[in-house]
Formats: sequence, C-alpha cells, structure tokens
Amino acid sequence: MTHKNAVLELALFTVKPGYEARMPALRSGLREALKGFEGLIEFAGFSPLEQGRAFADLAWWADIASAQRVAEAFEQGDPRFAPYAEAIESLMFMGHLQPE
Repeated sequence: MTHKNAVLELALFTVKPGYEARMPALRSGLREALKGFEGLIEFAGFSPLEQGRAFADLAWWADIASAQRVAEAFEQGDPRFAPYAEAIESLMFMGHLQPE
C-alpha cells in the first residue's frame, strides 16, 4: 500500500430475496457511481460461494474524508446509489479500517 492515509471501507450486508442474481449488474452501476467521487483507489465486491444473500464490498480510499463523503452520499439517498441501495435488505457491518 503506497497511500499512507488510505483506509479500507468494509460493508457486509444481505440483499432482498430475488436480488442475488442481479448483484453483478448492480455492482457495475455502483462502480460507475463511485467513479464520480475523488479518492477511490480500488473497489471489489464479493458474493457468497453457496446460495445465499450475504455479500461484502471492500473499497480502498485515499483518505477517510473521501470515504466519508461517499458514505454520506449513500446514506442521504444520492440517486446514483438508488438501484444498489434498493437491493439491500440489512446492513450487518459498515466501517472504516486503517492498515497497521
């Protein structure tokens, strides 16, 4: 990691029934939305190995301020995130972590 102030954003969540197969397309839209914000280093989405509705998203941000701007936009209902937010049934964990 070459970014000394970088933070990892981790979101663990379940999706509503019927959204499991739509997640690749929804994540594609999420990636496009994230491009409109400064500070994104990398984004990766993870799907369950077996049938299930639990998913994880990991994003590396250049700094906590960048990560918080996007988290706030998501929480405040920014329309760029609406399709993705609609799929989420429950948020199990959402937080920011720093490398040691």
